[in-house]
Amino acid sequence: MKMEVEKLLEEMVMVPGVSGFEEPFRKYLLEKLAGYNPNVDSMGNVIVKIGSGTKKVAIVAHMDEIGLVTTHVEKDGYIKFAYLGGIDDRMMYGRIVEIFTDSGIVYGVVGLIPPHLSASADKNKMPTWKELAIDIGAKSRDEAISMGVREMLPARWKKDFLVMGKYVVTRGLDDRAGCAVLYYLLENLKEEKLDKEIYFIWTVQEETGLRGASGLASDMKFDEVYIVDSMTSGLMPGVAFHLSTAKIGEGPAIRVVDRKGVAPQLLRAKVKRIARENGIPVQEAITGGTTDAATIYEHGMLALPICIPIKYTHSPVEMMHLADIKNTIDLLEKIVKS
Repeated sequence: MKMEVEKLLEEMVMVPGVSGFEEPFRKYLLEKLAGYNPNVDSMGNVIVKIGSGTKKVAIVAHMDEIGLVTTHVEKDGYIKFAYLGGIDDRMMYGRIVEIFTDSGIVYGVVGLIPPHLSASADKNKMPTWKELAIDIGAKSRDEAISMGVREMLPARWKKDFLVMGKYVVTRGLDDRAGCAVLYYLLENLKEEKLDKEIYFIWTVQEETGLRGASGLASDMKFDEVYIVDSMTSGLMPGVAFHLSTAKIGEGPAIRVVDRKGVAPQLLRAKVKRIARENGIPVQEAITGGTTDAATIYEHGMLALPICIPIKYTHSPVEMMHLADIKNTIDLLEKIVKS
């Protein structure tokens, strides 16, 4: 019996895979996909192919997540760090951090200066990452190193996973939701006789420059590429909705315009027709940021981002509607079979 989508999501979200340090999640994927003879390309992308025919279709989700990398162990035992991916400094203050060492996880905190020690000017200032440090409870550099912490280790916020009625809330839905969609879709299609080659591809380093997709597009050519990612919804307090017009709970969103370009009309029309014929809700929306589709375009292939609306992107409380995830699976299945 297949795992429920929310259970699969929780499982995937909790596996580490900071951008550029994806090995734990890649290992997890390879074990989960063992029955499909997965391949790993030179970039570290994981690829599974099913079906046969002259047409080649790729469905892509990125396996990496935003995070941190340790940059220096200070004399007093505090750990300096840098960002991997788009992290807002406001998200760092007062957080629990997991540092992934060779011998396991070492926990630390990015501490908050208490009001008892703060001047009025301090309370109005937002420290940047350059001013912050991770406290692992070490009193010296030697003690920190003895705990397994050194430079160039990946780290991330400690995660919670909450099912809140019809919603899931956690850090890493961008893009472990896409990873789960690909796996679930593969399971749905494994017994089908498909008249085309379908490639399921989990890419690396999307958050730090679309590097995995760029390497993939240099090596392989496809007739159509569908990118499964998240898309920020402007439906939240204090945000002008026109800045990101995807609505959470109203179906997957075709990402028509973002900072890297405009989606091709040919695929937009095709997907809208398939959605309409099958009664699947679908939106068209604009937003900031970009997806792996941007580098696929640059290599001359048709690509369309089909995105799951998300609130509070790149924060510890990313929120998605379960129906949007399930409708994304249904829509992609109909696309593959069309």
